[in-house]
Amino acid sequence: MKENLSKIWEKIKHFGLEVFAFVTSKIFIKNFAGVIGMLIVLFFFTTTWLKCYTNHGEAIHMTNYVGKNLLDVKDEAKTKDFQIVVDSVGNTEGNKNLPVLTVIDQDPKPDALVKEKRTVYLTVKKIGFEYAELPQLDGSNESFDVYKKQLMLKGINYTSLYRVDSRVAENTILDVKYLGKKITNEVRDGKYDKVPKYSKTPLTIVISKKGYGNTNVPNTVCKTLSEAKLILENSNLTINFEADQTVVDKDNAYVWLQNPAGGSSIRFGEQVRLRLTQNLPDDCDDFINELEAPIEN
Repeated sequence: MKENLSKIWEKIKHFGLEVFAFVTSKIFIKNFAGVIGMLIVLFFFTTTWLKCYTNHGEAIHMTNYVGKNLLDVKDEAKTKDFQIVVDSVGNTEGNKNLPVLTVIDQDPKPDALVKEKRTVYLTVKKIGFEYAELPQLDGSNESFDVYKKQLMLKGINYTSLYRVDSRVAENTILDVKYLGKKITNEVRDGKYDKVPKYSKTPLTIVISKKGYGNTNVPNTVCKTLSEAKLILENSNLTINFEADQTVVDKDNAYVWLQNPAGGSSIRFGEQVRLRLTQNLPDDCDDFINELEAPIEN
């Protein structure tokens, strides 16, 4: 047993001496040094190439472009070799007061660490207006409280005026006007053109209110229908008219009969019925002369 252990130990010792002799030989040391040197060169070449290719270790803070004009941003981005990609948006509630070509958002965000030649995505307010369709007055939204919410959702600016009208519920939409023109019928039919969103020229919504007390009826005889409408609406009275067979242009047709007559007392919001004819009635010259005659002292 001891002899066997002694033989094994001798073999191990002999193997160890051979290994030591090999690793300390000139050939091994030379080859090992060559391998180590090659690994060092390869590592240096790889890290240097990656640094040159990706600008590794040269991260910079992203500039804040939000609120600046796009043209200025492009000039500034050139100094840092940034590539600019633009996505434009129209007027919204948040940017309606900003000048066109103003940067609204950016990616990467300001102060983020980025490399040179990075692509920067900008959201910019575009030139011109975005347009929206007017909500149709279809009977379900005749109340101003309902309709104004629909306008707000579409970004359509509006202003409101009240007019006495006892025929309908309070706060009912009576008329819609835009750029001084009444467009109520077109809006009811859903045929009016789109309007600019967040425009400085708002819609005018005429809304009903209950009237209390009486008013004297203005005399609109010998006035054109367009003149009579203006006079009676300013007196918070409503209009119903009937044209005879001669009428081809209602707005420029003349009132020849009015009921109640001028000077009568009726409640605010009540209706004045007018009869129209195309040509100025014969007795209107005398009527106008009476109105324009000087008052004797």
